[in-house]
Amino acid sequence: MHDEASRRTTLAVVLASAGRPALLADALRCYEQQEEVDFRGIISVPDEASLPDEPSLLYGWEIVSGTRGLAAQRNAGLDLLDDVEIVAFFDDDAVARSDYLARAVRFLAAHPEVVGLTGRVLLDGKITGEIDRTTTDAVLERSASEARSDAWRPTRELYGANFVVRRSAAPSLRFDERLPLYSWLEDHDFARRLMPFGLLAHVDDCVIVHRAAASGGRQNHRRLGYSQVMNAIHLVRKGSFPAWLAAQQIFRPVAKNVALSVAGPNASWRRQRLRGNLMAVTDVARGRITPERITEL
Repeated sequence: MHDEASRRTTLAVVLASAGRPALLADALRCYEQQEEVDFRGIISVPDEASLPDEPSLLYGWEIVSGTRGLAAQRNAGLDLLDDVEIVAFFDDDAVARSDYLARAVRFLAAHPEVVGLTGRVLLDGKITGEIDRTTTDAVLERSASEARSDAWRPTRELYGANFVVRRSAAPSLRFDERLPLYSWLEDHDFARRLMPFGLLAHVDDCVIVHRAAASGGRQNHRRLGYSQVMNAIHLVRKGSFPAWLAAQQIFRPVAKNVALSVAGPNASWRRQRLRGNLMAVTDVARGRITPERITEL
């Protein structure tokens, strides 16, 4: 049965995807299994080719198309949701446990001071390498036997693969569309701009696996490398990032690109990212703060 908090809450889920119809199909099957809570579903894609070819999976979902880039696609979803109190954002390769949404709704009802939450990632393919669906399902099934802990802690970040926001607290807040395509750091930027309206929380009872599936198309590593530097500088300039945070966000990926570009199985694409890093540094030195330039690379 739906509890009182679930019945009172207007909830939406926004899924942004591009060029990965099979992965999006898996995500839609995941949200068919969400328990105890009804939600309005929005799929935001750049074109119809990004949609799965199983019409039954799309039933009940609203589809918005015509924009490309994670930030822009999430905004296109938000544009349909003026009357929605709570919005959940998931990557198309994030698999939420079947009680994720219900537990998120209950948590926000019990903690009115919280305006955004992110869940506990059981496995993250960004760290381990891509996680297959069989492993994902097994890990989530084992975790389902855990007792509810009610454990949470304040955070300054909302992990882009899964986060839920109380949109009623900041109805005009949008994602920065100057961060195109991969929209590197768009989740950090959104979180920093949401913080003045209330607390952000990391909630252990909201559980996902982030598969970090390889892109449906060939990834342009030079573009991504450019964003790893330029996007952080842009966020400092506009005021959502302090300089120390931008330095931290730049140092980690650039140092990794330097270390792994020398030798090893990934050296060739690490060198491409490093070239993108250096192009961004050159542009910044010339006074050009242009995250949009990656569309030209």
